[in-house]
Amino acid sequence: MISIGRIDLCQGGEKICAVGPWSIQSGDRWWVRGPNGCGKSTLLRVLVGELWPAPGQHEQRHYQFDEEEPTWSPLAAKGRVTLLTPERQNRYLHQDWDLTAAEVVATGFLDTDILHERPRPEEFTRLGDLMDQLGIRELWGSPFLELSQGERRRVLIARALANDPDILLLDEFAEGLDREARESLWGLFASPAMSGKAIVLTTHRDAPLLEGWQALDVEPVASGAQKAEAVSVSRAESDEILVHAKGDLYLEGQLLVKDLDWTLIHGQHTAVLGGNGSGKTSFLRLLWGELHLKVGGKVTHFGDPDLTVRELRRQVSYFQPDMHAWFRPEQEVQEVILSGIFSTIDLYDPVSDQQRETMLTTAERFGVTAFLERSFDTLSYGQARRVLLARALVANPRLVLLDEPFDGLDSDVREEIFAYLDSVASSGASTFVMTSHHAEDQPKWIRRVVAIRPETLCLEEVVVES
Repeated sequence: MISIGRIDLCQGGEKICAVGPWSIQSGDRWWVRGPNGCGKSTLLRVLVGELWPAPGQHEQRHYQFDEEEPTWSPLAAKGRVTLLTPERQNRYLHQDWDLTAAEVVATGFLDTDILHERPRPEEFTRLGDLMDQLGIRELWGSPFLELSQGERRRVLIARALANDPDILLLDEFAEGLDREARESLWGLFASPAMSGKAIVLTTHRDAPLLEGWQALDVEPVASGAQKAEAVSVSRAESDEILVHAKGDLYLEGQLLVKDLDWTLIHGQHTAVLGGNGSGKTSFLRLLWGELHLKVGGKVTHFGDPDLTVRELRRQVSYFQPDMHAWFRPEQEVQEVILSGIFSTIDLYDPVSDQQRETMLTTAERFGVTAFLERSFDTLSYGQARRVLLARALVANPRLVLLDEPFDGLDSDVREEIFAYLDSVASSGASTFVMTSHHAEDQPKWIRRVVAIRPETLCLEEVVVES
């Protein structure tokens, strides 16, 4: 259905990798592998026709569906090839579109951003079938912007399947999904409903070794990343209370945690567990000061009940999966990192020489020095995640909230960032509270684990083996 000769892929005007010859046939299952920034996402965009190969190489990409004549025109891919990327989710957040989950899925019938017309009866039937297959029927009328990260991702996967494409391209499709949801997806791909469809996916996680899957390895031409180095510093001890929360936590009228009575001590690095939709992100938003407890409840930060939001933002940083949508596409990477010093999105105040030096040091720690003058939208998904992690740490905050921080990062980059975060944790400068659906993403210095139990609406301590 798609074949490419030897083509070069470019990003930000620079060649990043060469791919091919390669072909995708009916029923194929491909796993595209490679480190952050090697060109995996760019390759998928070339396949769907959003990008061209390097100049003069467009005839090296051919499409042929059914009995049609082969053509190099990407118009042949329209309606036959569907691409799902993290940027699709960010677009809804950035534009603040007020759509329900079912409406978002229905936009997939015509591949539009918003729903321009009411679905036909047969489309309503398929809409219900898709949402049943992905276990999201109960989200039908829920506002998309109020869903959890994992719920949004499943809604968008249903959207990608809406027009019954011949080829499904999934870029980091499983990030933000808990184990049960990931296993459900793998089961869907192996189901009779997906027979005949070609699936091409990228993921930095180890994909299950299922029968019939093939791997395409993409290697970068050159890497601009620097290694993050671990710094051995003695771990600080303290009995300082950073946060005390007592009351009931609601989100949009739904009780998530009742009778919350939780205290965080300085240096008490904590992992928050729970399935998709359990309230992990809402709990971090509570600690960040964006959500509040029910009337009568109270959250006190750093022992100061009168702390303003502005003062709080200077001491608490929050990394969340949706942060990509916060920044203008043309914003330079160095400005994105510097904004973390002021806890703003754009830069409104003059930047001192000392602050710029701090930014450069942090950028080097996270291996993003080579990107500082590039526009944020020219980065790969994994590169952008590293930039946003650098932003979260650049101000040396007292409390760091990390929501699924390692999604989209290859194993080497994860290990480098682990080393840097270990040095920060060991120094006692910052205390971390983080969420993750993956056991391998829990650093060894996390000694406290709590879980949100939807069945009891309680936040419970989990015993951790020493």
